[in-house]
Amino acid sequence: MVPWCHGAMVPCFLGSMGPRCLSAAVPWCHGALVPWCHGATVPSCLGAMVPRCLCATVPWRRAALVPWCLGAMAPRCHGATVPWCHGDMVPWRHGAKLPWYHGAIVPRCLCATVPWRHAALVP
Repeated sequence: MVPWCHGAMVPCFLGSMGPRCLSAAVPWCHGALVPWCHGATVPSCLGAMVPRCLCATVPWRRAALVPWCLGAMAPRCHGATVPWCHGDMVPWRHGAKLPWYHGAIVPRCLCATVPWRHAALVP
């Protein structure tokens, strides 16, 4: 199986239907789609580098540390500040849904620009 969690690098496909496990960072641009846990996809943009992924088994409500963009560790629990790509602080509103995670609800509170949304403000 493709290791999506537990610190494994992001297995991804760049325009193909088959996952390709990259040993390094995953290019996040050129309109490519990155499979994100169980077939979910994430719109690419701004050429940000995403070395790790999320998984359906990630305990969002348990303050688990999730390796994120550029190797940053993101504590996911009860509105704790999350260091995002390029040092940006991208908190989500409480109960906001993640568009790249099958609409899963994340108990977080933040607000800033989102790289993959072309600097659009998170609602």
